[in-house]
Amino acid sequence: MRVVNSRHALLAAVACAALIAASPALADTIISTQFNINGSGTFTADTGNILTATTITPGAPNTVAGIVTDNTGLVSGQAVTLTSPTPVTLNSTFTKIYTTTFGTFTEFLTVTSVSLGTSSLGIKATGTISETTFISGPVFDSAPVTYTAAYTQNNGPGTQINASFNDAAVAVPGPVVGAGLPGLIAACGGLLALARRRRKRAD
Repeated sequence: MRVVNSRHALLAAVACAALIAASPALADTIISTQFNINGSGTFTADTGNILTATTITPGAPNTVAGIVTDNTGLVSGQAVTLTSPTPVTLNSTFTKIYTTTFGTFTEFLTVTSVSLGTSSLGIKATGTISETTFISGPVFDSAPVTYTAAYTQNNGPGTQINASFNDAAVAVPGPVVGAGLPGLIAACGGLLALARRRRKRAD
C-alpha cells in the first residue's frame, strides 16, 4: 500500500517540476508601445501628387518623437527605419524597425485603410510587432500593432509634402486564470493535496 502512496507523491512532484520548468515561457512580456515618429528629411511621392501616389519616401532620417507608453526601451530621438519608399496603397506591405538596449523590434505591416481629402492622404496599416533580435532584459512576445500616417500637400501636386506618423501596440491581455508563478504554486499545492487524499484513502 505504501508503494502506491509513494507513487502518487512522486507523480505530483514530477508534475510540479515540469510546471516550474515551463515558467520562463509564461513570464514572457507582451510588447506595449505607443509613440510618434519624426521625419526630418524630404517626403517625395512617386507621382509628385499624394492623391495619386503609390509610394512616398518616409522623410528619413526618422526618429522617435513623443512617447505615450512603452516597455521596449524606447528613448526620444532614437532612430526608426521605415521601408523606403513606403507604399501607400491598399493591401501593400512594408516594415518598420527600431533597436533598443533590449533588442531589435520589427513591425510587419499591411495597409488596411486609405483616406483621401482635397489635399491630404491618410493611411492605416495593421500587423504584428515582434522582437526579432534579443539583446538583453525580458523576452518579448509578439503583439498586434497599428501604424497611421497623415500626409498633406497644401499647395498641390509637385509642392512640399508634410507628414506625421503614429505607432501603437498597446497590450490588453485578457484574464488568464492561474498564470505565472502564483498559478504554478497553486497547481503544485493541488497536486500534493490530491496525493495526500489518495494516501489517506489507501490507508
